[in-house]
Order: sequence, then structure tokens, then C-alpha cells
Amino acid sequence: MAGALVGSGVATSATAAAPRLLRADLSQAGRRLVLSLRSSAPVALAGLDRLPPAGDARGARFLCLTMHRVGGSGERRLCLGGPGDVRRRAGLELLNAADRIAAKRTIAARLQRPEPEKLALALAPAAAGLMPLRYRWRLVAELGDCTGPARECAQSLPTQGELTFRLRPVRAVGCTGGSAGPVTNGSRDRRIVALTFDDGPSEYTPAFLDVLRREHVPGTFFELGQEMAGRESTMRRILREGNEIGNHTMHHTEFPGYDSIAPTTSLIASITHFRPCLFRPPGGGVDSTVIAAAGADGLRTVTWDVDPADWSTPGTGAIYSHVVGATQPGSIVLMHDGGGNRSETLAALPSIVDTLRGRGYRFETVTELLGERTIYRPYG
Repeated sequence: MAGALVGSGVATSATAAAPRLLRADLSQAGRRLVLSLRSSAPVALAGLDRLPPAGDARGARFLCLTMHRVGGSGERRLCLGGPGDVRRRAGLELLNAADRIAAKRTIAARLQRPEPEKLALALAPAAAGLMPLRYRWRLVAELGDCTGPARECAQSLPTQGELTFRLRPVRAVGCTGGSAGPVTNGSRDRRIVALTFDDGPSEYTPAFLDVLRREHVPGTFFELGQEMAGRESTMRRILREGNEIGNHTMHHTEFPGYDSIAPTTSLIASITHFRPCLFRPPGGGVDSTVIAAAGADGLRTVTWDVDPADWSTPGTGAIYSHVVGATQPGSIVLMHDGGGNRSETLAALPSIVDTLRGRGYRFETVTELLGERTIYRPYG
């Protein structure tokens, strides 16, 4: 749901030289909240206050989106510009019912200027503490020299009242890059690694997800169709927490055909609304026939370049040592969250993450490691 505001938006006491707000749109694009605005002249972002004072403050220059929950009290102000990297940060101010600032900080955001008179701000709603609810919003600004009180000098869109916007929940529905072809690793030019887990979902999977969430690390789970019944909520949790699901066949069939791959994809989609784009052959058994069968289902075949043989339960120390010793930029690490007792792998995981992070590695899903992206859509 999007809203648009159009108007002169100029208070009578604002100077004629200040850019005028002409139009503002608030919309939702996947997981991002997007504010687009157009002005009569380019806005000098560096001259704005990223965290402006509340109330009747003289001399403040700002450009802020204000939002408050329908039926709630208090307000959030998301403000553009300021010192430093204006394209990657925005100001966030929380105002109480008395219009006083209760908290303020900067948050990650992406600001673009597609045209001289147009700005587009995109950010994750959660970064601003925004939940899927209905909000009232408007744009407020003071963009030029003004001798009067800030409330009289500020422009707004609309000039009176507010517009309603509904922020909807989103879910992962697919990913790009599902073309036929084998992959064992990502680019060796970036210190990024993908942690992958096979043969689940299992009774161990929630504990693996707990570790990944605590460490702020995504994982890619290659799942067996035969293990999904009764664990649907775990599968949905995998995706909800920013991880990825891949196809691992229905019954762990080595050198599988299309008839073992495609039904697993359909089952994943029916449970989660997510259609995977990655396939992992059980046991790493791959040939041109397997690759073609996966490709016919829109899946890229993914193996690995780091294998601690954790399926054989060699001990927590052995699993840790092999992974951290063999990992290099672009590595895809094979581990298991199902298919047996996975307590050793689970115990090794936090130390693996800490050591690799200490060596300067970052973590991504396999899709991200390969330069592709997950597709998110609002629902409900």
C-alpha cells in the first residue's frame, strides 16, 4: 500500500529561496520502506540536521518523515541529510506524547538522488522500530533561512492533516540465479563464507537456528522432503530469520532424477510459500544428468569446498579445526543439522563463527555469496 502527497507545502513565512516540497510517496518494496519525494530545487543534504531539535527551535534545518501508529501515542521522525555519509545513514527520533524527544540515534538507510530534484530513502522498517501496522504520516521540513519560529517556517506535506499507510508483513518467496550449472564456491576476491546444513529439518534444527540468530549469521539449509512433515513451523522459521532453504531431494537419493527433485521443490513451496533456487545432490554425487534435472526445475546445483565430515561424528574439536583450517574467501562449508546425532556440529558452530569472524570473514547465504538475491513480497 502506498500513499502520495501533492501540494505547495510552503508556509507563508518560509523564504522564497528555499526548495519547495512538491510531492511525497510512501510505499513498501519487499522488506524495505521507501520514501520518494520531489522538490522544486535540489535539497542540500549536507546542510540539514540529521537529529534536529524538537519544538520551536530557531535555525534548525531538517527534512523528516513523521509516523505514528493509528490509535497510538508518540511519534517517530526519520530525518535525511546531516554530516558524514548521507547516503547510508538516517536520523531516528522518538517523540513522546508531549512532543518531547525521548530517544535519538542514527540508523542504516539507503538514500539515492535519481534526479537533481528527487530523493529516495529506503530502510528496513525494523531498524526504525516499525512493526506491520497502520500508521499516519506526513513530511515536514525547514530547508532555508528563516527568521521566525521553526513551527512557522517549516513546510509540510500535506499542509494539513496526515495520510494513512499500512505496513504489511513480508516473506521470502524465491530467489534469483536458479539457472543450471554446478557451483562449489563463490568469488575468491571477497572474505565471505556461506555456512550450509544438510539432511534436515530435524529435532536439532531449532538449536542451530538459535545459534545463527544469536551470532547474527545466516545459513543455508538443504532439506529432505521426507523430513518435513511435522516440522513445518521450523521451515518457516528458517526463512523468517533471514536464512535460506535449498532442495536436497525427497529421500536422499544419490544421482537423482527430475522425479526426485521437482516434488521436493513443490513441497517446500507449499509449506513456506518460498520456491528455492538451489539444489544440493546427496553425497555430492553429480554428473551432467543430475545438473540437467535440477536445471529443468529451475535450480542451480551447489556442492562445497569445505567438508569436516561431521556426519561421521569425529568430535567437536575435529569439526572446528577442519572448518577454520580449510575455509578461504568464497568457501561453501558443508555441515549437517539432520541425519543423526548432530550435537557435535552444534557445539562447534559458535566457535567456528567467532574464529572466522575474527579473521575478517563475513557470512552470507549461498544465494548472496553467488551474487544473487532473495525475493521478498508483502502479504496479508
